Amino acid sequence: MLQSLIEQKRALGTFGSEYELPDNLIVTAHQWSLFEKTLSVLAPFNKLTRKMSSGDALASDVIPAVTVLMRLLSNETDEDHGIKTMKETLAAAVKRRLSDGETNPMYCIATLLDPRMSTGEADKQEDLGEPPVRKLRKVQASSSPDSLFGEIAGERESASPGLAPVGGAIQLETYLGETTTAQDENPLQYWGAHRVRFPILAQMSKRYLSAPCSSVDSERLFCSVSHIVDEKRNRLTAENAEKLLFIKKNLTKHIFNTDHLLLMNQQQHHNNK
Repeated sequence: MLQSLIEQKRALGTFGSEYELPDNLIVTAHQWSLFEKTLSVLAPFNKLTRKMSSGDALASDVIPAVTVLMRLLSNETDEDHGIKTMKETLAAAVKRRLSDGETNPMYCIATLLDPRMSTGEADKQEDLGEPPVRKLRKVQASSSPDSLFGEIAGERESASPGLAPVGGAIQLETYLGETTTAQDENPLQYWGAHRVRFPILAQMSKRYLSAPCSSVDSERLFCSVSHIVDEKRNRLTAENAEKLLFIKKNLTKHIFNTDHLLLMNQQQHHNNK
């Protein structure tokens, strides 16, 4: 709403001047400034909400998203005049409603297994008996959610166990020493490509990374049933309606994967020649 209003700022000013509207109906320069500041604070909420509601969002996106919001809201600038109380109220609401994710084992393990959140060589902690963890430290905040994701990805301390690690511990230490993957890469594809190197972690990733971070996509899918079963198509059985819904959801992805496989086969055939 604010975005649409600001886009029509010049038109509204011209309209008020031509029709000589009373002062109480004219938006003042101070009010326009407050609108723009409010929009800058709410824009990250809109962007992250859309990201978390997408069909490819994972459980590992929850903790970084909440951390980004908290840093943006806690960052004090000279432009906060008039909206400081709003930022404090929003920060308190985010902390009250969403901070539980940092203690939820599913979100914590999913974040740990997301290669977009891993970083280079690990630092040693003073307590060598503590297991490897990712620690999101408080640093100087930025005004952009995208720039903060990179900072969060690089903030992690790792431990060197007191005893010689074996099995899964070795895989975890090696994985934590890997470089960060790009934010637009699919973590599941990473584990598909590295399942031989990290068999235990790859198996865990199937369980934790496959969990969506919200129910929005499933609710969106259920709503699409109304396009399949309606007054003119009310004789469909539940089984056939379920099959059509499955095809609607997965057909595009299946076509893409099939085309990709055909292209790979053609390239392999060309190389063999």
